[in-house]
Amino acid sequence: MAHSIPMIPGPQVVPSAVCFQCQVCCRFLEQDSFLRPFFTEEEIQQAVAHGIPSSSFPDHRGSQIKVVRHPTGEGFLCPAFDPTTQHCRIYEVRPLDCQLYPFALMWNAQHDGVVLGWDTLCPFLLEQANSDRPLTVGAPTSSTLTLPTAFMEQAQRVATYLESDNVLKTLALHPRLVTPFQPEVVVLQPLDRLTTILRSSTKDDTR
Repeated sequence: MAHSIPMIPGPQVVPSAVCFQCQVCCRFLEQDSFLRPFFTEEEIQQAVAHGIPSSSFPDHRGSQIKVVRHPTGEGFLCPAFDPTTQHCRIYEVRPLDCQLYPFALMWNAQHDGVVLGWDTLCPFLLEQANSDRPLTVGAPTSSTLTLPTAFMEQAQRVATYLESDNVLKTLALHPRLVTPFQPEVVVLQPLDRLTTILRSSTKDDTR
């Protein structure tokens, strides 16, 4: 059964004008990249209603989207991405997995805890980073990368959202929304409630 969840609260971290010029998001080097966005059942229904072919989703109960070959470049693209305009065709109903970026929801290196972090592959965030406060890159390596207060406040809003009851139910149904460990992601905080729920789940969490 489709399970509705609200959009992530708060402002978009990266300005739209910057996103439209970036060459990172929505592009993949491999056809089977584990970073392909995962869509829940309801998100698949919304994407199809907005013009994405139903064949883009191997399992309509919830799955990662099938990417397509870049028409003029190397690698692969999300079929919802328009390389001419640099816009997402389903932006208003984009899945939680895409809403999160440049935050990352992932398992830690030991795969015994879920954490929230930010992706250093995002050029805008990397430019904003400074050395005011040490954070952890992956774990347990130390780093001096940190971000402006407004970004950190939004990160806290996202963490609170992810551990709200309604969203936890969705994540429990779709544990593949949590990615494997990514060493280039700076860990911001552990998500203990989500960890407890997923560690007790028997559902496959492998991307």
